[in-house]
Amino acid sequence: MVVISIIIIAGSLGYSSVNAISNHGLEFSWPGKSFNFLSVMTDKTVKVCNPSDLPASFSKYSFTIFYDGKELGTYSTGHGGLSPHSSGVVFGKFDSKDDRIANLFFAFFDTENGGTDVTRINTDKIKVKTTLESTILWVVPHVVTHEYDGAEFVNMINKASNCEK
Repeated sequence: MVVISIIIIAGSLGYSSVNAISNHGLEFSWPGKSFNFLSVMTDKTVKVCNPSDLPASFSKYSFTIFYDGKELGTYSTGHGGLSPHSSGVVFGKFDSKDDRIANLFFAFFDTENGGTDVTRINTDKIKVKTTLESTILWVVPHVVTHEYDGAEFVNMINKASNCEK
């Protein structure tokens, strides 16, 4: 009986550890490689790729957009699970304290980045923080965060994932 308990505990710990490792390799991309800041207000899905040899699952993926240190809003998805070398889609939603301000800033960001208009927005002040949340042993929180400048994030989210190559 003790041996069976040890095997179950070791297996659970091993599976959770494998998930924590494989989560670091997950790749998120915008459908159609058409991300722009204004699209977070209306688009509802994000593609996820698991290029590793291990399964991966997460409870939430989100990215928060900042301008000059002030939060404009957060796009958050629900949970997802992926087999090795597979991809999928998760649904998400953008939340902001003031959608009008976020909408205005995003329109300025996109025209400045696209080179179609010169605005008084300093695109160097755009920062994006991504957060991937999961658990170890279904109880202990495990969070992976990355910070990007605005242009770097747009390039990352629009590039082809390893599942598409």
